[in-house]
Amino acid sequence: MRAIGGSAALFILLTAAAFTTSMGDRLHVIRYGDTLWDLSTLYYDNPLLWGTIQEANPLADIHNLRPGETLVIPLADGQVISQGGVYSSTGLTSSRALLSRLQLETTGMLTGEPLSVSGHVLETNTDENDEFGDEVALPGDELALDIGTDQGVEVGRVYRILDVGEEVRHPETGDPLGNVVRVAGVCRVVETYNTTSLAILEHGYLTVVAGQILVPYTSYAPITVSGTDVVDGLDAYVVAFQDRDALKAYAFDVVYIDRGSSDGLRPGDLFEMYQYGHEVESASGTDVVTPDIPICEFVILDTTLETSAAMIYANSSADLVDIGDRIELVRRQN
Repeated sequence: MRAIGGSAALFILLTAAAFTTSMGDRLHVIRYGDTLWDLSTLYYDNPLLWGTIQEANPLADIHNLRPGETLVIPLADGQVISQGGVYSSTGLTSSRALLSRLQLETTGMLTGEPLSVSGHVLETNTDENDEFGDEVALPGDELALDIGTDQGVEVGRVYRILDVGEEVRHPETGDPLGNVVRVAGVCRVVETYNTTSLAILEHGYLTVVAGQILVPYTSYAPITVSGTDVVDGLDAYVVAFQDRDALKAYAFDVVYIDRGSSDGLRPGDLFEMYQYGHEVESASGTDVVTPDIPICEFVILDTTLETSAAMIYANSSADLVDIGDRIELVRRQN
């Protein structure tokens, strides 16, 4: 097990604090992935005020901020510096929410448990009459649902549309883990009948077709990365990808692992993958083991009882993630 050191934890606490100068300005330690546009959104709730930050700092290249350097965040005319908001970041030292709500709501899951199904998409593009228009729905298209007022459906009710995909087996044991369930879209009911309804596809993330299942829409709370270094190791395996066509996973891709809430995992927990050391002969002729090299980090987005969805949010090497790769828990939520 490799845990994040105490100095890193201290750095997290320091960068999370609201540093304020005597003039009312604030200091920001640049993290990987920061841009002036994003910082202006974070501190002023207005991305167009990025020039205010630029003018207050001697920046050689505003497009390549250097992690570790400090920026002055000045008070802007008519603006109040916020204490942080929901904002996308890629750094472990972030004091802000890590992921957008949209990213969380499209995560999907790997599960062997029965889903609590409200209904199904009965027909797509019910407002179109051409022979090719009713196979695939796009945002703005009309859907027919096989549930209505008899099932308690009301106008304005919102559903998440799920696509049940391939069965997944454990890469080591071969035991079945369940099926990948992907979020195809979100629809809103606009008209109801006794046993059917009409809905508008408001968001489409994958192909929406007849037969896909409906579950009630629920909003996700933001996930922040903070917690305590782990001393008791917990290994997990990458068992599937959110992208059904992917051969390998890259930074910001979502993967599914074989550990879940029954293992104590919660959204925001952090895993790390290593290139493990191997035995070599030193110049003195003795055998030594090379150090374990971190390859990438994963943040848990959502959990079922036995599995979790995680996003690769930091990658320190050119190595990509394969199904069957082993990862280690390094940080738990407080």
